[in-house]
Amino acid sequence: MSLENIRIVLVRTFHPGNIGSAARSIKTMGLSDLCLVSPKNYPADDATKMAAGASDLLECATVTGSLAEAIKDCTAVVASTARPRGYDLPELGPQAAAELLVDAAKTAPVALLFGPERMGLHNDDIQYAKYRVTIPANPDYNSLNMAAAVQTLSYEIYKAAGARAGGPSKAKELPTSEQVEYFYQHLETVLKEVSFLRPHQGETLQRLRQLYTRAELDVTELSILRGILSATQKTLRGEKKP
Repeated sequence: MSLENIRIVLVRTFHPGNIGSAARSIKTMGLSDLCLVSPKNYPADDATKMAAGASDLLECATVTGSLAEAIKDCTAVVASTARPRGYDLPELGPQAAAELLVDAAKTAPVALLFGPERMGLHNDDIQYAKYRVTIPANPDYNSLNMAAAVQTLSYEIYKAAGARAGGPSKAKELPTSEQVEYFYQHLETVLKEVSFLRPHQGETLQRLRQLYTRAELDVTELSILRGILSATQKTLRGEKKP
């Protein structure tokens, strides 16, 4: 079974030891694509020590300055979070999230996101995902250590990959995260041009993102919407008759 297309993304990690522990966790489950977004202290000796036999993953890890850059080529993106947020997403259990990622990874890179230790992912981070996954835990104390969360979900991915090895992909052809962001930028531009959006209407844009996220647009559907937006702009500019 191949897990090369499944990327584990650690966002703004505070403690380098947690990066090393996460690397060790994912290597034991056959994963190898580790991406670090704006780590607070890295590279660091503590990361290497905690990685034990997985220091090779640290050497190959990608470090980026933004989450958008880290996942721009990914189609399915799942955010790991212990609670609903202001920008909420459809929720999946660990098994369902793993199955979705494994299926989508048969045709394109995918990503599983983990936030910093102190507060988890911000709403600005979560808006890049299509789903959120929550690990069931004691409701009175459900805060997992980041490396433990990585280990738990990596194990679910390993199980799902074994169960689905050789089977046909159920995933439709999805656009990359970068393509989706271009669409949202295009949409905002056109909505301003037709005077639908006024300044400081961020909530409206956020609701539109939620709507299209729920729709799970494939590549063709996204292309149709981009075509509609482009045609609208041409009409506004008098390039074609209404």
